[in-house]
Amino acid sequence: MRLEKYIATSGIASRRAVKRAIREGHITVNGAKILIPGHPIDVEKDIIEFEGKQVQPLTEHIYLILNKPAGYLTTRRDERGRPTVMDLLTDLPKSIYPVGRLDLETEGLLLFTNDGNFANRLMHPSHEIEKTYLAWVNGIPSKRALERLRNGIAIPGGKTAPAKIKQLNVKTVPPSSANSKTHKNEVVAKFRVIIHEGKKRQVRLMFKAVGHRVIRLKRTRIGALGLGNLPQGQYRFLTPTEVAQLQA
Repeated sequence: MRLEKYIATSGIASRRAVKRAIREGHITVNGAKILIPGHPIDVEKDIIEFEGKQVQPLTEHIYLILNKPAGYLTTRRDERGRPTVMDLLTDLPKSIYPVGRLDLETEGLLLFTNDGNFANRLMHPSHEIEKTYLAWVNGIPSKRALERLRNGIAIPGGKTAPAKIKQLNVKTVPPSSANSKTHKNEVVAKFRVIIHEGKKRQVRLMFKAVGHRVIRLKRTRIGALGLGNLPQGQYRFLTPTEVAQLQA
């Protein structure tokens, strides 16, 4: 078995994260540091260590969904001591980790697992799993701007793939904060955005590229799995049917 696949199936991290750890020199096989992904191992004989701790095969896989509030980093730990999504998970094994990420101020659906193959399948761009967001945008983008977003637009990180975008409503609201440059009421348009990529801050950067700022962003669905009525800041375990749907 390849080294990164074995470690991923042990629940330590996703296969992508394991490859990065290998290149950074955090993994040894029988005491020898391995720096190139793809190294073959004998799972019956070899001793594999990750950051000095022996890797043990998993006995049980865990899958859960969290309704992430704004203000939490999507990481297992933060060197600066800022709140992370792991602070919202109680009485759970330390082996679980988030699948993909939501940026600090983005809310909504976030998956966790200790199944590296499951995480790798969901994150790999070749599977084109749709992710649905609600985006509250300052101002009303023109029809031409929306067509640019639907057809793909250049952002830092490359041109986006075609997206599904639908305007849901428009509201006039008071200035959102003391940082507002005007004391006039603001026009906020709400959109449903469906993409199948995972570029960093993609939805925010897409609207920025057409001259509009996203003032609130919430992910509501990954594939067939939706948030439902899960309260913000709470989590629940996925059912076997939900896991099977995501794996399919």
